Amino acid sequence: MINIICFGDSITEGAEFPVNARWTSLLQKKLDAVKPNTFQVHNKGIGGNTSAQGFDRFWSDVLPLLPGVLLIQFGFNDANVKDFSIVPRVGQAEFEKNLKEFYRLAKEKNSVPVFILNHSIGEVDGKQGNGKTYNENLAPYNNAIRSIANELKAELVDIPLQMSIRDIDVNDFVSGDKIHLSLEANHFFADIIYTGLNQIEL
Repeated sequence: MINIICFGDSITEGAEFPVNARWTSLLQKKLDAVKPNTFQVHNKGIGGNTSAQGFDRFWSDVLPLLPGVLLIQFGFNDANVKDFSIVPRVGQAEFEKNLKEFYRLAKEKNSVPVFILNHSIGEVDGKQGNGKTYNENLAPYNNAIRSIANELKAELVDIPLQMSIRDIDVNDFVSGDKIHLSLEANHFFADIIYTGLNQIEL
């Protein structure tokens, strides 16, 4: 059995949806339909988590499941600047350090780390504590994910690119808050991840 560990924040956890409607569960169904009893998908997403919080739980939530395929999905919360602050929850340098460490730890355990480039979102209203919009604060973090994947020659599932290729309207992909997935988007997300996994030599 090959473990596929989905490691991330609320986008991975999908707590607002019934378990069988989450993209992680839909991914399991797709894999089972092609190769039954071969893959086990583990949802290790926690809503609100930054990469730093992910780092703190890596030893308990991820390490016991390795070797396997590690899907790494963080950034939305790292980039978030609270109203009372002028700095993000996790600075970009620390964010990059954490992602590289996730990669190193996975490789050390003979595993396949796969970075997920966070999906395109709508225009989130208002300004954050540093005077910038949520979208402006998030952009450098998404750019960092792509740069790290290139630097490490790591596997990358580029969700925005796949949304564009599939002509998926961002307003159909996100919920009312313009960030989280819509119910329907879980199917899109699972299909994009499934396609990405098919291009990886496991």
